[in-house]
Amino acid sequence: MGLLDEHKSERRARILAAARTQLAKHGYDGLTMRDLAQAARVSVPTLYNLFGGKDAILAAAMAESVERVASRAVPADTTFFGRALLGFDTGMAMIADAPDFYRRLIPLFMISPEARPIRQRTELGFVALMTANLTAARDAGQLASWADPRVVAGHMWAQYMAAFLHWGTGGCSLEEFRTIALSGICHLLLGVARGRFAEEVGATLEELAPSMTALADRGASPLTKEPRHARASADAAADSAD
Repeated sequence: MGLLDEHKSERRARILAAARTQLAKHGYDGLTMRDLAQAARVSVPTLYNLFGGKDAILAAAMAESVERVASRAVPADTTFFGRALLGFDTGMAMIADAPDFYRRLIPLFMISPEARPIRQRTELGFVALMTANLTAARDAGQLASWADPRVVAGHMWAQYMAAFLHWGTGGCSLEEFRTIALSGICHLLLGVARGRFAEEVGATLEELAPSMTALADRGASPLTKEPRHARASADAAADSAD
């Protein structure tokens, strides 16, 4: 890499780091190119030259997350479930490192039409990683032959995003987020995993069971929480009975 490329790479990294900080502080709508340029110590034209706009910068920041998961070191003897868990925990560690940034992504991911390409690229990136692992598992006889790895990976992503949304809107702590997401994914995998893959999934569910039961008793899981309108109706009925 030449000196010019090194300088460009350093500026890109500085801009992406500033984007995470500024998004966490101001939110998507409050994030301006002028403030971002100042925080990254570059000019506004440089932002446009290197990335092309605010959405492109945030897309690049999310792409880095996918690359970080994809580039993690995986020992050769790691099982298929171990590979999936390593990727899962790498993603959780990134959120733990910058929780405010990822919380601010909620409106971007769920609401903003302008951010649809970012959502799609992020989803496709993570689903592709999961699909590759599941395809290898099926080829090894550890995933049901009828299961389409792409479909299973898509369901896994949906489970994860449901827990992410629950955490991001204040429904649970970060550790509870991990428990809820991992439990949901494992319940899904239990129906298609075979052999050692299935054994490890089942063992993980047994390990998570007490925590999930406690969350369900508290109504802290998005899948067991009683809807507000249902709780209000029950309270009104109890008052009438009295």
